[in-house]
Amino acid sequence: MSDSIEKRVQRGMIVEFDYAVLPGHQLLLDACKEQFKAHELELDATLMARYMFGKSFTRGLNTLAAQQEKMVEDPMALITACNAALSKELTAALPSVPEGFLAFVRGVLGKGVKVVIISRANADAVRALFPDAGEKLVVQTDTSSGFGFLGWDVWRRAARKNELRERLCVAVTGSGFSVKGVLMSSMGAMYKENPLVAYQDFSGGDVAIRDFDVSLVKDVARILRI
Repeated sequence: MSDSIEKRVQRGMIVEFDYAVLPGHQLLLDACKEQFKAHELELDATLMARYMFGKSFTRGLNTLAAQQEKMVEDPMALITACNAALSKELTAALPSVPEGFLAFVRGVLGKGVKVVIISRANADAVRALFPDAGEKLVVQTDTSSGFGFLGWDVWRRAARKNELRERLCVAVTGSGFSVKGVLMSSMGAMYKENPLVAYQDFSGGDVAIRDFDVSLVKDVARILRI
């Protein structure tokens, strides 16, 4: 593809909002810890890292229960309850979204890049953070079964659903497992570490984000070659 043609193709930035911007890993731990109590299951940061991260929610729950010699009669009901609690907490946390992130997104939109925000928080409430964003900002619900991360299929589906080419997208992620999924989907990867997932492998990512601010727009432009 020539440069002249490539420049006319829509670029995209896909954001793992819950874990890269909001404190989703801590909220996930808190939500699951509370819901697991009814099944006499213990959960803390160490147990979550050892038995849950990197797996589907179902597999992680089964592994944790087996290690504690417990039986969960209806795993899907428990998972649904955890996800509902997480969504509620994520929506409540929206006022804490840093202004630097909002400025970053506005700057990327100003470059003509389509921004897709994936979140379990209330979509209308997330959209309200960007009142003048226009049609190039899309907020959609996270459909990943991964525990605390988005798998390669979610990144690819987000691109295809929004008429984007994976190779012309950059992802903003919040875990090493998500970085792996992004790379498998042929996207560029920017990542912001959270202490709960700092042990994960972030190698292969293009940019490590310390704090969100408008200066990150130049990194997006560089990765997308615009």
